[in-house]
Amino acid sequence: MINMEAREILKNVDEIRLIKRRFELITVARYRDKNKIMKAAKAIDKIREKTKGKGISMMKIVRKWRDERYGHSSS
Repeated sequence: MINMEAREILKNVDEIRLIKRRFELITVARYRDKNKIMKAAKAIDKIREKTKGKGISMMKIVRKWRDERYGHSSS
């Protein structure tokens, strides 16, 4: 049988593992969000460069791109 001291140590180890896992999930989620934002910004910049000086509405182009990629937009 495991004595009380060993149980307390195991309980603490489990708690540390749980905290570590939560921290990993939080940091990975933040990194992933930043990547998505950066990819979207780069895509918009490419579109902007192609349409520069042509009198084309950037909003219409982005909406068209979004609709093609994700289906119809709600706006």
